[in-house]
Amino acid sequence: MRGFFLTSLMVLLIGVPVAGAAAHDGWFVRVCPAKTEAGRIHLTFSGGRQGYSWSWIEGRTPDEIDLPRRFHSVARLTMRGSTSSTPSNINPHAYICVGFRNHIVQRMEFDDHEDHDKNWYDTDDCAC
Repeated sequence: MRGFFLTSLMVLLIGVPVAGAAAHDGWFVRVCPAKTEAGRIHLTFSGGRQGYSWSWIEGRTPDEIDLPRRFHSVARLTMRGSTSSTPSNINPHAYICVGFRNHIVQRMEFDDHEDHDKNWYDTDDCAC
């Protein structure tokens, strides 16, 4: 009964069921390869007076990563995503989701670049 109550409370507070979300210790990023045309995506994150950058390369890097431990207690995150053009696709599409612990904070869909400032409690959907 207690577990049901806690799950119901989490759904009420953050709007997504806990059971359906992967457990993370802090901020994480997920690239959705099925919806992404780009072969390379560059992502930068900053918050709490620190920064981090990561490049996703199709078939060579994981589709989901946790941001470094130093970001676990960062409440507000600035994020920027950009794609690299190829001779056959000048503006390839990218579909990325950024989350905090057990929920998605921001879905990013872009053909060139996209910027956001988000708090840990913001919510969005992610349909990878």
